[in-house]
Amino acid sequence: MDIKILDGGFGSQLSTHVDAKIDGDPLWTARFLATNPNAVYDTHLDFLRAGADIIETSTYQVSVSDLMKYLSITEEEAIKLLHKAVHLAKAAVNDYTKEIKDSDNVENRHPMIAGSCGPYGASLHDGSEYNGAYGKTTSRSIIIEWHKSRINALIDAGINLLALETIPCYQEAEALIELLKDYPNVKAWLSFSCEKGSQNIVDGSNFQEVVLHCYRKALPGQIIAVGVNCIAPKDVTPLLRNINMGSANEFIPLIAYPNSGEIYLPTEGWIKNKSCASFGSFIPEWLELGIRYLGGCCRMYAENIRSIRKEVNNFEKNRAIMD
Repeated sequence: MDIKILDGGFGSQLSTHVDAKIDGDPLWTARFLATNPNAVYDTHLDFLRAGADIIETSTYQVSVSDLMKYLSITEEEAIKLLHKAVHLAKAAVNDYTKEIKDSDNVENRHPMIAGSCGPYGASLHDGSEYNGAYGKTTSRSIIIEWHKSRINALIDAGINLLALETIPCYQEAEALIELLKDYPNVKAWLSFSCEKGSQNIVDGSNFQEVVLHCYRKALPGQIIAVGVNCIAPKDVTPLLRNINMGSANEFIPLIAYPNSGEIYLPTEGWIKNKSCASFGSFIPEWLELGIRYLGGCCRMYAENIRSIRKEVNNFEKNRAIMD
């Protein structure tokens, strides 16, 4: 089994390096590309040292137009800032690779960089990324153009793959699959925002139907995994359980990077949930379902990624003994 470990919540780990407010900013973590790039670099390095095989750029909530608007910069400067997001991740990978050169017991020797592409709704600042309502009212061309400016910059700067994440509506998922066909040599994963305790993505569409449709509609091999992110760990299995049950001839690689299980309210922020089951307790069943990319989202720190790496290693050792 080849399991790739992702990083965790970038904003969460970034908060250990900065005193400034992160949540609520219209650019979210991307603002620090301009104001504190060293903290962005340090955050990437934290996750690499914790064992991440793939780290994501600090570009979740922005496009070229957003950077221009909220930083009062030109289009050229905005594109350069997106390039900088990739360069900071590359610098962390390069320095980490030098750091581990003489270490024999390091597993993530060749880390990759995923360009983080969050949903169009996150740029609207009206909470619509939590319900996907804009999918019914926004033209496909507008959604594609918003994503395209960022994707072009990330690809030009040399990312290894794209992270199309927290997608809340099927219209945007379909638009992204269509857009990806303009980049036939670029691979991506597609991850959805889903309703708590249901079988649906947050716009009410059936998760399994949308996932299978998008995976099969994409260019062959272009989507490396489909799945979920930023949901409670306990909600992962019910959503992914049946994806690989339909056909013995088709295995679909899955991805999951849940949050800590705490509850987020836009008006109050993150609220601790004492009833959360241990993240690690779910990992064996997730891997059996076909998850091949595993990490954390909001409120998941470098120490959590280190624990995930340990749990995956234990699973693989136990499986080897049983085989």
